[in-house]
Amino acid sequence: MGNEKSWYKLDNAGKLYSSIISSRATTLFRLSATLTSQIDPTYLQRALELTLERYPFFKVQLKQGFFWYYFEGTEQMPKVEKEMYYPCISLSIKKRGSFPYRVYYYNNRIALELSHSMTDGTGGLQFLNELIKQYLHLQESIPIEVENISNEQLQLETENAFRKYYDKKIPAPRTRVGSSYKLPLELDKKGYYHIVTGIVSVEALKQKAKEYNVSITIFLTAVYIQCLLKIQEKTSRRKRPIVINVPVNMRAFFPSDTMRNFFVSITPSIDARLGEYDFEEIIQELNIEFSRLLTPKKLKQYIKRSVISEKSLALRLMPSPIKDIVAPSIYSFFGEGQYTSGLSNLGIVQVPSEMEEFIERIECYPPPSIGNKVKVILISYKQHMYISFGNLSRDRVVEREFFRSLRQLGIEVTVETNDEEN
Repeated sequence: MGNEKSWYKLDNAGKLYSSIISSRATTLFRLSATLTSQIDPTYLQRALELTLERYPFFKVQLKQGFFWYYFEGTEQMPKVEKEMYYPCISLSIKKRGSFPYRVYYYNNRIALELSHSMTDGTGGLQFLNELIKQYLHLQESIPIEVENISNEQLQLETENAFRKYYDKKIPAPRTRVGSSYKLPLELDKKGYYHIVTGIVSVEALKQKAKEYNVSITIFLTAVYIQCLLKIQEKTSRRKRPIVINVPVNMRAFFPSDTMRNFFVSITPSIDARLGEYDFEEIIQELNIEFSRLLTPKKLKQYIKRSVISEKSLALRLMPSPIKDIVAPSIYSFFGEGQYTSGLSNLGIVQVPSEMEEFIERIECYPPPSIGNKVKVILISYKQHMYISFGNLSRDRVVEREFFRSLRQLGIEVTVETNDEEN
């Protein structure tokens, strides 16, 4: 880099996430791979260094400018660490010398935790894939091709795709849904983030979703909403809508190689005030809602919403420290304060055939959030889907109800948790 350091603007989602970071809402999500043998930290460190040569724009640290945060290139090198604490909690990316991600190892697992200020699940998976590839090349001598990456390709991988597809003529969507049902859960002590993972057969899910003529995502969203309706019935006299925040990977609709954030959130809901819903009715409502929203024309409205907030003159002229004060309240009112919970599906992970035999499983954990104390994220690898709940409380009512419902639908589930007492 010489004497002049490189720097990168944050994308539209990254600007928001950088301003709402706290000890609870860390914005960190986790991607991990369990290998067939014990992790060698020396090889893992070297693999990380090689991965950063391929993706130099990850070799950055978050800096606070007068108006906005930005990423600044650094000569420092992140160090892999042995995992010792709860996931998605212990890294403060605003701390001097910190990176917006961290690589951990434990037994035969490699874990990558990233801040949403830098990237989304798709970008994170691409980075993890390269990290594992380099590690297996060093540890297991798998063959890899030497890539010649052009500056043009690096620019494509760092582009702000929100800006690329922004159309000022398109109106932003009217999506404020009002007051949704909130789970009556008490926060656990700081530093605790409880994970419960259900392992299910992808084929079993596919067959069950096919019975209802919907996708696996719609099917599991319906199961989740039905569970939350049951919990609301038991815990609240006043009926409120169940609203789920569902991120959509925009690369599926708008071609982009970006490894930065490029997703929007849709908010399917069932209004319990209208009466009781059976499972088939929930499925039908969600199928209509997903079909209506998941089109390029509709999704461009969500891109418009992501960009216009940044274009606000008042927001642009507001000093960055002031943004840090007001952003969490704004995010709560217009964002997670509107949702009951969140459900994200990262889809099917495929790796090169020479890597497959060394990778047993791939998982992900959602970022912790005070606004949505419980969230769930899905990822599939080989024949299994891993359904992971992240929970800032000690109550497991949501997880129990969800996995019980899957079993009642005839789907076998193996449940794991990071809580020793459970």
